[in-house]
Amino acid sequence: MPLLEREPCLATLHTALAEARTGSGRVVFVSGEAGIGKTSLIEQFTRDQHGARVWWGACDLLFTPRPLGPLRDIALQMRGDWHTRLDAESDRAALFSAFLNELQLDATIVVIEDVHWADEATLDLLKFVSRRIQRTRALLIVTYRDDELGPRHPLRTVLGETGASTAIRRLLLAPLSEKAVRTLVGHRALEAAALHRQTGGNPFFVTEILAGEAGRVPETVRDAVLARATRLSPSARAVLDAAAVIGGRIEPWLLAEVTGAEAYAVDQCLHVGMLVAHANWLMFRHELARQMILEAIAPHQRVVLHRLVLDALKASPITRTDDARLAHHAEAVGDAEAVLLYAPAAARRAAAASAHREAANLYALARRFATELPADQHALLLEAYAVECDAIGQQADSIAARRTAIELWRSLDNRLKVGENLAHLMTPLNRVGQN
Repeated sequence: MPLLEREPCLATLHTALAEARTGSGRVVFVSGEAGIGKTSLIEQFTRDQHGARVWWGACDLLFTPRPLGPLRDIALQMRGDWHTRLDAESDRAALFSAFLNELQLDATIVVIEDVHWADEATLDLLKFVSRRIQRTRALLIVTYRDDELGPRHPLRTVLGETGASTAIRRLLLAPLSEKAVRTLVGHRALEAAALHRQTGGNPFFVTEILAGEAGRVPETVRDAVLARATRLSPSARAVLDAAAVIGGRIEPWLLAEVTGAEAYAVDQCLHVGMLVAHANWLMFRHELARQMILEAIAPHQRVVLHRLVLDALKASPITRTDDARLAHHAEAVGDAEAVLLYAPAAARRAAAASAHREAANLYALARRFATELPADQHALLLEAYAVECDAIGQQADSIAARRTAIELWRSLDNRLKVGENLAHLMTPLNRVGQN
């Protein structure tokens, strides 16, 4: 897949390297969420950098991080006995100074990835080198996931203490725009706007879905989402599951009501980047992630959570009139009485606002439970549904609804209503060429 909308970032890296080649070294911190394309950007940049040494190191998500893990990776790419020196050297300052001396010898690009997982020694190395980089011919590129930095994350100290240096540059990689997603979709039978909404413009999610089987979320995406969720404590995972059931917009008070969780459990979800705060709400960073978490919840547990959400929404004066939302959770628990109470009310409200497609969908929801209704109420529901189907051009559904309504009125021997529906039936029949 081509690298889109990264030209300004590449230009910043090229400028930083040009300055470093003159003997005024630079540090570029590249941040962004998982899958945003940090590694792809740097690989593109380093691919054509002839005449400069390129050394790569990475931090790993280990239960016990390797001390100076990235430097150990880099040592394997350096000349000399650096690997032996790392094992033998007990004076950290001397080791850091020796590494800095190496950076003064020749034009060098040093890449250290995923420093949000760095051990303390690696963070000390970053501080040491960043403060002295201007005396070298090196460009140090450091990547990290900004969505995994809690307020007390140790990397924040490094960023704060080095931020005033004129040698430091910051790059925050933004999600792809809808235009870029449309370019990637090309001639595929996919709606670019819907894919952009689903993925939030995350390049990894977009490219994996495009490379996978149409209509299915690839296992690579599912695994990436669920792997991050496994790092949560049991109480935080319970919060995440409840948040997925609540929906795209999550009220903190509702989440607390449903889970009874302490604030720290919500904080965990924020700190690993699964949830983000937006104004007075919480949201999943990507709708796709919410869908993956929702699908991973056991069916019986999902029903329990929908019931808890429904009861909390009904009890609150803030949300008890949100009929469409109440109908959604009522459907999920199979509560026919609640669906038939809330869905038609929400449909009438939508129709009054000229939101006819939403109204038709809500009436269709009620229709699935309408066998619980007396025949006359069932028929009236079908009439309202037919009107909304007419408004959005769903003639076949309108015809089917009218015909069923006619049969119901006939069973009640209500000739007036039979005639009324026969008259209304002529309009959609004429539109589809049936007289």
